[in-house]
Amino acid sequence: MLDTLDRSGLATNTLVIFTSDNGGVLANEANNSPWRGGKQHIYEGGLRVPCAARFPGRIQPGSHTERFTSTMDIFATVCDALALHPHPDIDGLSFWPTLLGQTVPEPKRDLYFVRREGGVAYGGKTIEAYRRGNWKLLQDSPFAPLELYDLKSDPLETTNLAAKEQRIFNQLAAGLRKQIQRGGQVPWQPPPKTP
Repeated sequence: MLDTLDRSGLATNTLVIFTSDNGGVLANEANNSPWRGGKQHIYEGGLRVPCAARFPGRIQPGSHTERFTSTMDIFATVCDALALHPHPDIDGLSFWPTLLGQTVPEPKRDLYFVRREGGVAYGGKTIEAYRRGNWKLLQDSPFAPLELYDLKSDPLETTNLAAKEQRIFNQLAAGLRKQIQRGGQVPWQPPPKTP
């Protein structure tokens, strides 16, 4: 695709963003190392994925950032690149200035991740993660208790701090409940067929 854009002369007028919505499938021998978990998990191996962007003449080749973004930020970023103004109520934040090499402070926001399966393995329930700064609260199985990790000191999620950091646990649990209630207002499966 990139070669076609180059040959056609469209590369200098095209922003290409390449990423994934989840880590690799462990059952298919994916390696998300060093992160814990993979697809169908909300540990970092299931959520943390690389992202690459190309826009010749705008994005410096070989540049790199550690900025944490979400796929919901792509829409806002594309709008920003096109000088369009999306509705202010969207959840995504533009990372266009970062792509242009500008130093931008990390946005102060909480992030909510949810996997809605509805199948037998999940008992029709969901799994969630809620991140505030370096703290991450998660429930990787709908049948397991919530876990709390400090991703700054423990990015591999090896030490569950739920019992030790009760104040932070309670704060993030309250934020997570609000997101679950918000998400619960949006239908995500068709209604069951009546016999």
